[in-house]
Amino acid sequence: MATCTREPTVEQGHPLVLIAIEGIGGAGKTTLADRLEKWLKTRRLSIVRTKEPGGTRLGLALREILLTKGGKVPMTDALLFAADRAQTYSEVIRPALEKGKIVISDRNLYGLIAYQGFGFGLPLEVLDELNRLACQGVYPDLILVLDAPPTLARRRIAAQDVDRFDRLGSEFQSRVRAGYLYAAKRDPEIAHVIDASAPLEDVVRSASQLLSARLRITQRPSNRPDHAAR
Repeated sequence: MATCTREPTVEQGHPLVLIAIEGIGGAGKTTLADRLEKWLKTRRLSIVRTKEPGGTRLGLALREILLTKGGKVPMTDALLFAADRAQTYSEVIRPALEKGKIVISDRNLYGLIAYQGFGFGLPLEVLDELNRLACQGVYPDLILVLDAPPTLARRRIAAQDVDRFDRLGSEFQSRVRAGYLYAAKRDPEIAHVIDASAPLEDVVRSASQLLSARLRITQRPSNRPDHAAR
């Protein structure tokens, strides 16, 4: 069940939304976020991008600790991830939504459930409470879970710098993948699982269709100029 909810705001006929893109490392979250941002901008919508961890100045410091150094205590990681999330919601997400912008978040609440819960075995009820405190009454309106087999995801990031969670092996990644699917199943009204092993254009098409339905906009970009001629 979703632990944080909010009523959607509507301005100029479009509900303003927080879009979260979730999935294991290498699933294609950043690539999809790039494409959705471009797609939304062709429809003359105002977009704010963020990521977890690292969406704020404090978050960047926490990201360095969490992804490169880290600790050997899973609960410490959970608390640091929650701290990063709370800061991002306070500095980035809430202000952007209040200004009528659409926010795309590369990772969000499900990471804590998938990694710290299913990956490391921390109690889900504790992690749900951390998420509830961190999200400050704001919950994603649309969650896109990119589902990819760990072997495929690992190949995709082979040429990149892997973080310490990526190095934990396929068995760990399989548990994390199961955690994402479990989290999505708890939120059937807002969470949608997309096959990330499909060709990129198919993934983008599925995501944009879901987003179109949520925003009540057409797939075709607007050709209307920014200012009507007088």
